[in-house]
Amino acid sequence: MAIIENTFVYINIVMLIISFPGNILIIAVNILDFCKNRRLPVSDQLIFGCSVFSLLHGLVEIVQFAIEEYHLITAHILMYFNIGTICFSALLNIHFCLKIVNINHWFYIGLQRRFSMLIYWPLMTFLLGYTLINFLSLLYIKQKVLLNTTSAVVESQACSWSLFICMSMSVFDTLLCLVSTLTIVIHLFQHMKRIQENTMGSRSPNMEVYIRTVITVTTLLAANILLFSSMFFRCILVALNEMFGLHLFSILISTCHIFSSYFIIKGTKKLDTVLVKVLNQCLLLLKPNQ
Repeated sequence: MAIIENTFVYINIVMLIISFPGNILIIAVNILDFCKNRRLPVSDQLIFGCSVFSLLHGLVEIVQFAIEEYHLITAHILMYFNIGTICFSALLNIHFCLKIVNINHWFYIGLQRRFSMLIYWPLMTFLLGYTLINFLSLLYIKQKVLLNTTSAVVESQACSWSLFICMSMSVFDTLLCLVSTLTIVIHLFQHMKRIQENTMGSRSPNMEVYIRTVITVTTLLAANILLFSSMFFRCILVALNEMFGLHLFSILISTCHIFSSYFIIKGTKKLDTVLVKVLNQCLLLLKPNQ
């Protein structure tokens, strides 16, 4: 059993090493951009937040093996980072939808104009609210353990209501992501079809941008659905104390974070350009002098 656990530890370390450069690239580029321009567009802010949560998730995944006796606490922290990633991804897709799709309705138009100002309220509510939920849940567990209550019963009682709230938030964010993604994809395909008809089948310069956007939002949606499903089963396995399945779903969640970071970079022209420059510089350094 120790061999299997050590294997999963090494796999998680490899996952972190793979995800580390992509997340660091996104974070560094956005920090430098902010220092240069003293502002960040809403999309870059959301991408930055998503990358921070993804990076912290990978670090906690490694730490949890060093403090295995506190696996319930680390499970709550990991759930927090996963829901944060889903929340930022959903808001990013909604932002793309509001920028790309025009709907002649007073509520939608008002949301388009005020989204950059309204976005901070749900984020602050999520960050503070879920932190409070985790704190109260873990405080409840500690209190019951000190009163010599059975550990399994304590974990079950503490996780039941907390898990319900967390899963409800995740379902809501995933549904928002699904609706906004489908709206974007349908609108862009209709728009590309009209462009091809008007240009007699020739390829428009904007076509590549549309295809890049479709790939980005659909990938984020797929990653969110996989992340939510894995997180749901992972929470059940934490309650059942089933460590083998827990490690498997941890690896799947880490994989979702890696692919999300990759497609965010490829879907953002600024990040993709920086990545190409960095890779070219690395190739020049590795290339022997002639």
